[in-house]
Amino acid sequence: MRLIRRRFIQGAGAIALAPALGLAGRPALAAGEACSGRVVVGTWGGDYQRLLQENIDPLAKAAQLEVVYDVGAALTRQTKMRAERNARRATLDVSLLRDNDMYQMFAEGTTQAIDKALVPNLKHVLPGLSRSYAVPHIFSALVLVYDTEKVKTAPTGLAALLDASLAGRVGVVDDQYDYLTLAGSLASGKGASDLAAGQNFLREFKNNKPKVYPSVDALASALKSGEIWATVTWKARALQWKKAGLPLAFVFPREGALPATFEAAVAAGSRVGACGMGYLNAMLDARAQRAFAETMGYAPTVANAELPPSLAESVGFSRAELDRLAQVDFELLMKNKAALLAFWTKDFRVGL
Repeated sequence: MRLIRRRFIQGAGAIALAPALGLAGRPALAAGEACSGRVVVGTWGGDYQRLLQENIDPLAKAAQLEVVYDVGAALTRQTKMRAERNARRATLDVSLLRDNDMYQMFAEGTTQAIDKALVPNLKHVLPGLSRSYAVPHIFSALVLVYDTEKVKTAPTGLAALLDASLAGRVGVVDDQYDYLTLAGSLASGKGASDLAAGQNFLREFKNNKPKVYPSVDALASALKSGEIWATVTWKARALQWKKAGLPLAFVFPREGALPATFEAAVAAGSRVGACGMGYLNAMLDARAQRAFAETMGYAPTVANAELPPSLAESVGFSRAELDRLAQVDFELLMKNKAALLAFWTKDFRVGL
C-alpha cells in the first residue's frame, strides 16, 4: 500500500505539482489587489454551513466582506464552475469541494491560482496539504462507525460491512461513491487503486441490503433513529455525533483508511477574485480552525491552531494510523469518474 504519512509530516506536497498540466486557471487578480464587497460561497448545507456562518463569517465581516451562501450538492457547484468559467457574470465566487473533486476542477481550468499576497495565512498550512489552486480547510479520514447499543462486537475492518448480522442496517452516503469504491479495494486487500476489486466488493455489499442516503446529515438522522446501526464515514463526523449524545464508537479499519481534505478555491469565472481570496484567508485563520476542531471534530490544516492536547489527540491520528493512511490517486479517480458514477447508479443503487 502506498502511504502518505511522510506527505503530512515532511511535506512532500506531491499534488502541488499539478500546474505541470498547464491548467492553472485564469488569473483574475492583480498582485496585492484588495477587496471590500460581496462574495458568494458554494457549500454543503446542514452543520457545515452553520459552522461556516458561526466561525468564518465574523472574520470575513472584519475584512469587510459580505458573505452569501449558495447551498447545494457538490456536483451542482462543479457544474456551475464549468459553465461559468468564461461567463461575463458568474453566480459563484468560492467553491468548497472534497480534495478529489477540487483536483478535477483544477485540471479542467475552473479554479484561480492562489494569490499568496491575498492569503497570508497560507504560510501556516501544513506543507503536505499545500496546493497551488485551493486551500485546505479541514482534514479527516474514512472510518467504521457503529451503534454500541446495537452492535455488541466491535468491527475491526471494512470486511464487517458484509456481515450478515448487519444486513439492512448499514448506511452510506450517495456522493461518496468514489471513496466507497476505493474502500472496497482496500477491503479486498488490493490497496486503494484497484477499481475493479472495489466494485466487486460493492456488489457483495449490495447483497447485504445497505441503505443509501442523500447527505451526511441524513445519515446522522438514520443513526439517531436506529434505522441503521453502522456506516463508513469521516472520523470527524463520528466525533461530532458522539458529542451530540449518540451511542457511537468508531474504528480505524485494519485494512487502512482513506484520508480526505475538504478544500476551497476561487472559481475561475469569479469577477471578485480578491474577495474570494479574502474568504479563503479567513478559513485558514487559527481561531476558525480551532472552532471547527472543537465543534465538528476535523483536524486543523494549519500549524498554528494550537489545540489543547486532549482535543488534538481526539481529532488527530496516531503515528500508527498515519502509517495506514492510503494515498488517494486523484488522477485515477478523475479519469474514471464517469464510469464509477455509472456503476454506482446503474448497478449498485438499483433495487436498494
